Amino acid sequence: MVKFKVLKTFRDIHTDEKYKKNDEIEMTIKRADEVAKNLDGSYLLRVDEKKDKE
Repeated sequence: MVKFKVLKTFRDIHTDEKYKKNDEIEMTIKRADEVAKNLDGSYLLRVDEKKDKE
């Protein structure tokens, strides 16, 4: 699972869950690609988790 920031409000057609702008959600890359294909690429932004190197 990968974290994404929601850039525009949308409803997931599979879960019927509504995601609001600025929410951080987790979904698979495959599912995120599906969202981008059905809506467009401007709805989700992948959030890279920075790992501390100690």
